[in-house]
Amino acid sequence: MKYFDFNATTPLSSVAEEVWIKTNREYWQNPSSPYGPSARAKNLLESLRERFAAILSCQSNNIVFNSGATEGNNAVIDYFAKNSLPHSRILISAIEHPSVLKAAENTFLEKADFIPVSASGVVEIAKLRSLIKNEKYSLVSVMAANNETGAIQPWKEILELCNANHISYHCDASQWMGKLRSKELGKCDFVTACGHKFGGPKGVGFLKISDHYANFRSLQGGGQESGHRGGTENLPAIAAMLSALEERLLNIETTAKEQESWKNEFLNIIMNRLPGIKIIANDSDRLWNTVSLILPQHDNTRWVILLDKLGFLISTGSACASGKEGPSHVLAAMKYSLDEMRRVIRISGGSDTSRKTWHELGEAFSQVWKDLNTSLSGSSKTRIISI
Repeated sequence: MKYFDFNATTPLSSVAEEVWIKTNREYWQNPSSPYGPSARAKNLLESLRERFAAILSCQSNNIVFNSGATEGNNAVIDYFAKNSLPHSRILISAIEHPSVLKAAENTFLEKADFIPVSASGVVEIAKLRSLIKNEKYSLVSVMAANNETGAIQPWKEILELCNANHISYHCDASQWMGKLRSKELGKCDFVTACGHKFGGPKGVGFLKISDHYANFRSLQGGGQESGHRGGTENLPAIAAMLSALEERLLNIETTAKEQESWKNEFLNIIMNRLPGIKIIANDSDRLWNTVSLILPQHDNTRWVILLDKLGFLISTGSACASGKEGPSHVLAAMKYSLDEMRRVIRISGGSDTSRKTWHELGEAFSQVWKDLNTSLSGSSKTRIISI
């Protein structure tokens, strides 16, 4: 099978798997226990923390290991719900991940406001400035890159705006980490990400917190992670996550350039063969691996099923939202119609996706387009005869 749903999850890299096995075998002790072998595990944990901090250009005590971005996003929202002044509000982009949106809806209720996005799926900075000018906010939460469209958000500009107005800034970098350089992200007050988006294990991630939030608490427990997050650290998974991330960053510029070029070759194939196809967020900078399309005809689930039969795995959108009822909140924020949403698919390649595989996907799209139209034509003739 040829996989094109890397924004949902990635296979465990061979390097990460090897590190996980070795760490699980040699450092299985609890890092918080008092004896020698546990001290070795604790030393490894802290060295991993330092290496993560180097990637983000922050201090090691700013890194908190957890179970993933969903936990981190919930923890940040919950912290501000409990610690903000009674009249304070929070600002969230309309295209955030459900783990941010749902947490805000459940904890802040009517005190959460939403930043609109342009037709290209990018946060409207002018509207953000206006909102900040006219209301008191304790937190702004805008992701680094959108998981459905790949549209890169102006998070550096948002960070500057928040700093100038003394507002905390949270950036969900789940789709950014492992795809683009991350040093500047360490300047944000809060950064969340998870390992399984870049070749690490599932169920492990990290949260970067600013020095200003020494009292930050998420899970209550035995005081692990300097009291920020209780629970015994998953040392093998943390080590594997870091090894996967470091491997991704080794040749990140070359990978991005190659994959962008090959993705564009795929787009040229289908744009020439499928008249009427549209690229979502085509006018914005997007992640090199991601493209969402509005197909000219036929429900997206039919496309996914037929492509699956040809050996290609793609998605209709966000895996975390696919089980919900109703349309994509991201596409709704971009003002797409319900009919257009029913024809949307998301393609997200990986750092190891070959040029040949991208071209084969283009041929598969052409074949499915032909098969669907042939089937439709046959059905029409059958209906005419039956009448």
